[in-house]
Amino acid sequence: MAGTISRYGLTPDIDRARENFARLMMHVVDLYCAGGTSSISAYEAHELATSVVYALGIADATPEEAACVLDADDPVALWHEAIRELERRMDDALILWREAVTIMPPIRNIALRDTLASLGEIKRRYDVYFAAHEIPCDIDYQLSAPVNSNLIGIDYVEAWLAQLLVEVRWITQFDVGSCISVLERICPDYRGLHVNLYDLLFPHKDELAPAMVF
Repeated sequence: MAGTISRYGLTPDIDRARENFARLMMHVVDLYCAGGTSSISAYEAHELATSVVYALGIADATPEEAACVLDADDPVALWHEAIRELERRMDDALILWREAVTIMPPIRNIALRDTLASLGEIKRRYDVYFAAHEIPCDIDYQLSAPVNSNLIGIDYVEAWLAQLLVEVRWITQFDVGSCISVLERICPDYRGLHVNLYDLLFPHKDELAPAMVF
């Protein structure tokens, strides 16, 4: 979940929670329409509602848990705080991304290169206001341990980067030249294919020379 469900143990005011959600959705739709017509399609309304519940951390909540969150004094302020939290998490994800880009040995793979380039634009591409539930990047590189397909939004990005770092840190133990030599022998088109570098190298770890430490 994107946020944290609070106020466990309390009995929420269901009617107030419903009214607050309707009030919040009116606010979000108004922002979405940028002061123009407030008429939106059923699809747009569904997507906006999905974004809102994801941002609030109640996408997988029970009705009572969701009501506990929405039974608030100011649902609009609550949502804006959730948006700020998503923005903070974007900054944290970029820290992971920078580490991956920095330590990744110069072993060319087009899918990995393009995926990292897309992730580097997350702050521009992630629409935390109206599409917080969407994965804001083009992720084509296959990980050795796939990310849970049920994850969405920034949750998916965080999990993907964490797994990539596990794989990249392992690869950095070894000399780049020996890694490339093994890859060229076992998968000559490793640069262009949608393959995982860790999966290709791991079975041949005994053939890899340790990285030089300066």
